[in-house]
Amino acid sequence: MPGRLRRRSSSVELAGDEGPFVSFTDLFIGILFMFLILVAALMLMHQEAVQREQVETQIMSEQIRQMQARLDAAPKRPPEQPAFRLGIVFNVYQRPAVFDGSGWTYSRTVRVFRSPDGHCINTVWIRSNLSTAWKPPTANEDIPTDAQRDLLGKFEPCGLSASGDHWESTSETGKLTRMSPNLYSGYAVLHKKEGDENLEMQYRVLGIYDDYFQKSASLAPPG
Repeated sequence: MPGRLRRRSSSVELAGDEGPFVSFTDLFIGILFMFLILVAALMLMHQEAVQREQVETQIMSEQIRQMQARLDAAPKRPPEQPAFRLGIVFNVYQRPAVFDGSGWTYSRTVRVFRSPDGHCINTVWIRSNLSTAWKPPTANEDIPTDAQRDLLGKFEPCGLSASGDHWESTSETGKLTRMSPNLYSGYAVLHKKEGDENLEMQYRVLGIYDDYFQKSASLAPPG
């Protein structure tokens, strides 16, 4: 009897136990716990990567700023050619120096480009035939050749200023004075084959684009 009772009680205990395997609920809870730990680790790694990237970006920005500061402080090589910009535009009128009753005749429209170092390039936009008919033929030595390229890269100082203009060449000589903000007036000598011809000349200003050519507005035009 005692032996039978012991065998029966052990069978009851094994039936009440869950067995040697882990239950599905415990397994699911363990997997979920591991997943949460993995997500937290990934979030920490991502945050650390973002912070590291921000620090690297700040370091690179500071390096770029320092490099730009050194470049700005370094002496800059001046350009081989000065930068010319439009300075003044005017119409040229002329008439005989000895008044014979004829009026002013349009000669040409001139645009003057000036560089910061005081050199000028004059370009004729429109020209009347009368301003070229009297000019003597150009000598061969006055025409730059391929061997004289250096001459083409040189510029003459401005003869034109806010107070007047002067020039001298094989074809003409002239001198004008600024009479008002919009008028230069003076005389020119044309060196023709038949002899010199004296002219009265005017520049009637169409536009000023460089302060170098500005003139006090207090001057009144001649009556």
